[in-house]
Amino acid sequence: MQAHETEQKTPTRKILIDTDPGQDIDDLLAVWFALKRPELDIRAITTVTYPADKRARIMKRLLRYVDRGDVPVAAGMAYPLRVMPETQWGFLHDEAESLNHYAFAEPEDPRDAPGDADAVDLIIRTVEAEPGEVTLACIGPLTNIACALRRRPGLAEKIPEIAMMGGETSLNQAEHNVAFDPVAAELVLAAGIPLTMGTLDVTRRLVLSDEDIARFRSAADPVARAAAEAIDLWHPRQSWKPGPILYDVFPFVWAFDRSLYTVEPMSVQVETGGARTAGMTVHGGARDYIRVTTDLNAEALHALYMQTVLEQA
Repeated sequence: MQAHETEQKTPTRKILIDTDPGQDIDDLLAVWFALKRPELDIRAITTVTYPADKRARIMKRLLRYVDRGDVPVAAGMAYPLRVMPETQWGFLHDEAESLNHYAFAEPEDPRDAPGDADAVDLIIRTVEAEPGEVTLACIGPLTNIACALRRRPGLAEKIPEIAMMGGETSLNQAEHNVAFDPVAAELVLAAGIPLTMGTLDVTRRLVLSDEDIARFRSAADPVARAAAEAIDLWHPRQSWKPGPILYDVFPFVWAFDRSLYTVEPMSVQVETGGARTAGMTVHGGARDYIRVTTDLNAEALHALYMQTVLEQA
């Protein structure tokens, strides 16, 4: 049975963002969108995956650009809860690839340093300060979230919902955020927290065109122009994509307007072993608290995104 959500436009939703900006451009573009939505009360931002401290600098620079220095930022877990093959290890440490638009945060500024705060502790503190009120908006591998659940038994009961970009249930392939750390993803999906997955096949249908990017370049807003420059640095590294694919917008839109995605309940597990299947999300178990996306209104989402980032003050 498919369900089209009818709950819309919650006045304010408290969220914590967990992200891995720097490799694909969608994290930066999605968090920029979230920061401009009045319905979202962003309580903290945490970063994951080596070099998490530099990824945090990207977020700190964005926050300064939009005058939101009040939002705490912390760098988190550098590596997944699994053994990485040498090829992946080398890719992460090749910052020309894994941080292809780090120039967004350059020249480096002391104000953008993430400091000594630990992302896992920040997640725990933020959730426990307002139990039952802070939704986790996850747009990267789930290592930080899994470690927070392990570090603080009982934390899951204080998290009202997780909205994540990750997983895939209709295509025979693994999605990056889950596949990068399938051990962490399975730990999170098994925790009993109400969870909605923005799946690969659905979220990839929202794409920015060359005309959209041209609007960024000619905008009066310096943040839009900086975003265009970041896109120009990123796209040669992922030139097989038609343009910025806004996978990561899902958790933020879902937090305040559920009319734009169609979801269905689905019990999902993560394959954590197997040379060919590790990281795949498959039907199984009895997890009635999980939902997955099955469709979206791409035209309305595109209009919402562009209107938000370019027209709202």
